[in-house]
Amino acid sequence: MALTSTQTGYAELNAALERARNQPNTSPSISDEQLVALQARWTRALSARLDQAIEFAGPRPLLAMVAEASRQHSTDQVTLRWVLDEAESRCPALAAAMGTELRYLALAAGLAGLDDPTEDAIRVGRDYRARIRSEAPLSPDTSAAA
Repeated sequence: MALTSTQTGYAELNAALERARNQPNTSPSISDEQLVALQARWTRALSARLDQAIEFAGPRPLLAMVAEASRQHSTDQVTLRWVLDEAESRCPALAAAMGTELRYLALAAGLAGLDDPTEDAIRVGRDYRARIRSEAPLSPDTSAAA
């Protein structure tokens, strides 16, 4: 069986997402370890989308291309995004793990550089993510795949 970096199995994570998808109006019962593993899954997939956005941006502004890639990923993975967002404020380990995602957003959009302090890049990424989301709010949808 393939395992994530936190040794939580993919089948276990898929089952947790399926439970959340089937009960969209309740807070999912997912362990901190599972949340961190789900965040790692999210960030890996987002990273691939950001790479693609950068590669194919052409003359289009990076800010717009990265925002579009982020919105599309959130749309495609609405249950996973909802689970992570719902748990962010109550799970310090998840909030810390989200730093990588936020830094990636800032770097990909050209809002931060590799030499910038990590905490600064995370702060900039958090602000950018808020701007991205304000234009396309998402909520869990039982018809969407995670």
